[in-house]
Amino acid sequence: MISVGAMDLARHERETMRRNGGIYKVTRAWRAFRKDDAGSATIESVLWLPLFVMFFVLIADVSFVFHRQTHILTVLQDGNRALSVGRLASVDELKDFVRERISYLSDNTAIDSVISSGVVTTQVQVPVHDLVAVGMFDFLANYNINVGSQQFIEY
Repeated sequence: MISVGAMDLARHERETMRRNGGIYKVTRAWRAFRKDDAGSATIESVLWLPLFVMFFVLIADVSFVFHRQTHILTVLQDGNRALSVGRLASVDELKDFVRERISYLSDNTAIDSVISSGVVTTQVQVPVHDLVAVGMFDFLANYNINVGSQQFIEY
């Protein structure tokens, strides 16, 4: 139960607020703003959105690297097979074959191919920054992808 003195004090505060109308309106608006939680999920989403976008870009970059690595491996296997059955005459032709088919990926490829003990071995080294889609992450720029393949000579 509220005492008479407390009621008079509350009435006095209301009257003072009414006379100072602008302050009372601002105070009431501030209280309503603090209690209203509409749109709070939107704020959280806006705060987290850049992290989600960066995460998906990282996934896309890594996916492109793996996809292109697999493509390079397929080209190496095709070239080694062509040399092993006699369609390509020398290791230099094999290097040209591989370079021609992966040239759209990178100009910075290092191709090494040798025939030893009846096995043709081909290695390709490509910088990762040439294989990514977006290139937003610098920590991937200092790495190289090494792809290798071996095939027995059949002729």
